[in-house]
Amino acid sequence: MIRIRKIGYFAGAKMGMLLLAGICFYTLAVLPAGAQSPPTPGPSSNTSKVLAWDADLKEVTTKPGDAVAKFTFSVTNLTDGEVVITDAKPSCGCTEAKMPSKPWHLGPQSNGVIEVGVNLAGKSGTIFKWVDVFYASNATKRLNLKVTIAEDPKMVRDRNQAKAKGDRQAVFKGDCASCHAEKTKGKTGKDLYAAACGVCHDADPRATMVPDLHAINHSMDYNFWKVWISDGKAGTLMPAFSTKEGGPLTDEQIDSLAQFMVKTFPQNMRAAAVRAVALSPTTTSTAPANPSQKN
Repeated sequence: MIRIRKIGYFAGAKMGMLLLAGICFYTLAVLPAGAQSPPTPGPSSNTSKVLAWDADLKEVTTKPGDAVAKFTFSVTNLTDGEVVITDAKPSCGCTEAKMPSKPWHLGPQSNGVIEVGVNLAGKSGTIFKWVDVFYASNATKRLNLKVTIAEDPKMVRDRNQAKAKGDRQAVFKGDCASCHAEKTKGKTGKDLYAAACGVCHDADPRATMVPDLHAINHSMDYNFWKVWISDGKAGTLMPAFSTKEGGPLTDEQIDSLAQFMVKTFPQNMRAAAVRAVALSPTTTSTAPANPSQKN
């Protein structure tokens, strides 16, 4: 009995050693080299999560007199290796993005900021801009900006009018083109009036030097509107809308707009009669002139 027990003991011990050796072999095969225990799940083990930003969209409401809307985006490197941010490209020339360096070497588990500024010159209302950040094997991140410009409408008008006095075609250039040129594309008649004319002449409040088209005190026929729309008037805020003069409207658009204006703003018959008499010194009659008369 004693012998059997000893044999059983040694056999059990041998089996235990084999089992332990098997566990050790399995552990060595599964764990990475040098690992002391299975990796703990966390941000740094997720290779798809490289950078963490404090926000995807930031909003700023400016104060009257502000020249630049300023933003700061904070970024953290979630990996155990260096991340190289190669560039930060803004949506347009009026927006500037500043990194600590270019390229920017962001160390493991470290953080930093990208500073963004939007030039407010000539802008009003609410505008949207963005910055695209490029890093790690052509990966990108878009940082969105929303700027609400709190400014005295009169100051905006005065500034734009001063700019237009120097160059009445300025409304078709740069940032102004998005309102005064782009919105006229493909439009005719009533829709074109709203986009090209009503934006200024029907504004509420309307700038003092922009005339009320309903209160014009002289004859207004097709030729009158066509000439004013095509050529504008030098020395005033009225630009030349014709493409021949650097404006956005084709001959066909101008024709449709002039016809709409004739129907919408009927001729002032009394003014037409006075004008006809003034142009004909030998005429003593004060009868109303023919509405179809061309100017």
